[in-house]
Amino acid sequence: MKTRGGLIVITGPMFSGKTTRLIKDLNKLKKTKRVVLFKSVIDNRYSSSDVVSHDGTKAPASLLPKGEEGIAALKQAASDYDVIGIDEAHFWEDTKGFAQALNELAFQSKTVYVSMLSRSSDDGTALEIAKDILPLADNIYLLNSKCSVCSIRASFTKRTTPYKMVDGKPSYVGGAEDYETRCRGCFSRQSRKTKSP
Repeated sequence: MKTRGGLIVITGPMFSGKTTRLIKDLNKLKKTKRVVLFKSVIDNRYSSSDVVSHDGTKAPASLLPKGEEGIAALKQAASDYDVIGIDEAHFWEDTKGFAQALNELAFQSKTVYVSMLSRSSDDGTALEIAKDILPLADNIYLLNSKCSVCSIRASFTKRTTPYKMVDGKPSYVGGAEDYETRCRGCFSRQSRKTKSP
């Protein structure tokens, strides 16, 4: 079936293969389309110039700043590319208009792929960016991982170390040393333990 643009979201907890899926899908499209991949300027965990998954899969990427500058870069990409990929979209949590900019690109016949967390690693509630993006999506791929406590299917991410402060704000960037996956039961039990005195 032929499509004319769309917003595709790949979501799930950390370590569920979101970035790997994003790179794989974009690589397939590169055979027939002009494709660009963006990563957040604050995400330098594995590389400053590539998108790199936790399993080592990687692809070259352009850096996308937060705020109006980032939205302007997305709009500029619309004139040069058919497919726009964005890794770790939750890093744009405080950017007003980000979700709408993605939606507008889709209406301009661009195919937009977004990988992102949808839940807070603190209390499991929906992230604001997820509330903005998910209702606009044409397709949503919900991936799961394995609970690091009991090994059943996991859909939550839990922060296990204190946040580092950057410019007076907590930095959510981290890897296996900072986060673990949890099923709902283990996430809830762990959350109650951390909140009790």
